[in-house]
This record gives sequence, C-alpha cells and structure tokens, in this order.
Amino acid sequence: NVKNSQFAQPLFEFSGACAGCGETPYIKNITQLFGDRMMIANATGCSSIYGASFPASPYCTNAQGHGPAWQNSLFEDNAEFGLGMKIGSDRARETVANLMTAALDCDKCPDEVKALFRQWLENKE
Repeated sequence: NVKNSQFAQPLFEFSGACAGCGETPYIKNITQLFGDRMMIANATGCSSIYGASFPASPYCTNAQGHGPAWQNSLFEDNAEFGLGMKIGSDRARETVANLMTAALDCDKCPDEVKALFRQWLENKE
C-alpha cells in the first residue's frame, strides 16, 4: 500500500535540482515503488541535468549494489527510445530463457543448476 511504500529505501537522493522542484519528490517515490527493477528512459530537459551531471548522480544503489538503469536520448523520441529499451530487455530475457531451456536437456549441466533454471523459468514473469 502507499503508506508501506514509504518505508522502502529511495534510490534517488541529493539531486542538484532547483529548490522547490516538483519533479524530484515523484522520482524519489517511484524509486521506492520499483527500486532496482526500474529502467528510466529520460526525456531531455531539467531531469537530464540534475539526473546525470558528471561526476555525480542522484540515482543510487541498494545494499546489494543494484539501482535503477537510467538512459537519455537527446532527440524528441523519448517514447520510442523507452519502447526500444523494453523490447531490448525482453529480447535479452528471451535469449536467457532459451539458453536455460536448452541447458535443461544437457547431461553436463548439474542438477542444482537445472533446479535454479526451472525456478527462474517458472517465475520469470
């Protein structure tokens, strides 16, 4: 629920946004909802300045060292850019699933690994 989501670790902190910026609280909240599973297709604008000004980034990692993936396109194609990220991620997962499925039929693959592969394949969605 909304209340409990606020106890999750935010993966957005100490941005260089202007004082009173209304975007940053939403970004903090969305990182608390989706955490290190989040893929950001950023539209060029203020958020690309405070979101990726070298050498600092307000996007951070959790205790396992995982955090949101952030990318930006300089062109006016943010929706297409984000769709490309999603399609690319889906294709990569499909490739992994195919490799795992093939490994299940392999005699050289240990049973412990096969069990992990089956678990991932059953819960990948």
